[in-house]
Amino acid sequence: MAEPSGHSPIETAAAGSSAATAPDALPEKYTRALYTARVENVGGTAGEVRVENGPTLPTGGPSADATGSNPEQFLAMAWSTCLGETLKAVLRERGIDAATHVHVEVSLHFDPAGGYRFAPRALVSVEDVGEDEARRLAEAAHARCPVSRLLGRADSGALEVVPPPRG
Repeated sequence: MAEPSGHSPIETAAAGSSAATAPDALPEKYTRALYTARVENVGGTAGEVRVENGPTLPTGGPSADATGSNPEQFLAMAWSTCLGETLKAVLRERGIDAATHVHVEVSLHFDPAGGYRFAPRALVSVEDVGEDEARRLAEAAHARCPVSRLLGRADSGALEVVPPPRG
């Protein structure tokens, strides 16, 4: 099917022009989406990320002198925010009123099998609880956090090829 003029691949995929993006084409393990974020990158790490109905952010490579944010930073932002919010939910469910802090580091490494790999690490603290209780709370949040789960699964991503944007 031809892509409508002026629409990005993200918009085209969202409109259902690809059979793989149709709701009935999703694997059975997924239910109806609660929310879908749509982001488009133009130019890799020397370009920008366009968030649908949101900001356009400059991208940069993983070096101190690069301008813009890099994939490591975006992944760290996503994981720290998601894990932090999931930890708050775990605390709320257990009736615990405590401040939390989630610090995430994402390192880029050469992969011996070829290419590169990320090595993410989360440092979690919960104020006013003992170390063992903080560990149990953090582990419960980690087990529920969608980004934590994504990072632990090789089969969780999907890749589709769509026509380039026109115009």
